[in-house]
Amino acid sequence: MTSFITKAALAVTLALGALGAAGQANAGGVDVDVHIGGPRHYRPPVVIRPAPVVVIRPAPIVVRPAPVVVVRPGVGRCSQNLALQKAYKNGLNRVYVSHTGPNRVTVTGKTRGVWAKMVFANVRGCPRL
Repeated sequence: MTSFITKAALAVTLALGALGAAGQANAGGVDVDVHIGGPRHYRPPVVIRPAPVVVIRPAPIVVRPAPVVVVRPGVGRCSQNLALQKAYKNGLNRVYVSHTGPNRVTVTGKTRGVWAKMVFANVRGCPRL
């Protein structure tokens, strides 16, 4: 319907323009203003501001001093196989020995989809630290 009205208004404008050009004296002049769709209103631009930054501070990490294990020669050491068996029985999967030091044996593995570590003393029986 709007295209029909637009075409009709254009035809009327052309006809009136042709009449004005055909006349010799054109004394009165014909002024035709055709506004389709109403007046245009100014709309201010929409300003989108970023959300305020919220800083979440992590919980403090408590570091306890490592226990001192005195290793006397000839008393015995923690076997890596025994450390792996103990870690597996305590719930770690895909276990492997990640570090062996003079005082401790560290075993790394997965528990519930998250990597975790277990530390054993490097003495006979592999007590867990």
